[in-house]
Amino acid sequence: MPKFYRIYWSKKFNWKKYAEIYNNYTKTKNNYYSLSAEILINSSEIKKDFVIADFGCGTGALTGMLLKKFPQIHIIAVDISKEVINHYKNNFKEQIDRKQIKVIQGNAEEIHESLNTKVDKIFISSALWDMDVQKLFKNIQKVLKPNGEIITNLPSIVLGEEKGFIYEIESFFKKEKDIQKLYKRIPLKKLEKIIKENNLIFSKKEEYSFNLSKQNIKQFFDLLTYRYP
Repeated sequence: MPKFYRIYWSKKFNWKKYAEIYNNYTKTKNNYYSLSAEILINSSEIKKDFVIADFGCGTGALTGMLLKKFPQIHIIAVDISKEVINHYKNNFKEQIDRKQIKVIQGNAEEIHESLNTKVDKIFISSALWDMDVQKLFKNIQKVLKPNGEIITNLPSIVLGEEKGFIYEIESFFKKEKDIQKLYKRIPLKKLEKIIKENNLIFSKKEEYSFNLSKQNIKQFFDLLTYRYP
């Protein structure tokens, strides 16, 4: 596998334990994933009758925010990990039972093979750098409605800018764990080229930041320490 793939793609990785730790972290107040998800949601216009796809849904940080703001929308949740999906299903059992949420375990890059409907918007929150971007954008338009929208986020370091919170995290693990590269780099010009090649329009780029409490930073590092042993 390419060097940038994180250690949790290893067959030896304990997905069950990681999913439990991740699920607990995303339920802490003002955590990294929930704050990121909220900013993405607030950046887009959403109507109550929309069908929204949550790619790399994890245990539901973005889904929870969506339902809080738009309780009537329908969601298609996709994640590669069955252990993570199990937590997601427990977190949103009621909405799944009444068919408001459809859950798919699999690769977001191949979602067109298992989805027979089209969606209004696709959110990819704190997950794009773990995906095959070329393949994703080639197939993503097959499930997106005309005038649909893709909303995603990337840390500065992934775009090639050696700065920011995630940069500090990678620097820490380089020094303490002798791991040379944790995050894939996707230069903005390359991303724009891929988007254009697949007949999509790069509409806007916005920078954002938020504050994490010392306690939440500690919990986030505990999660990452398990992820990068």
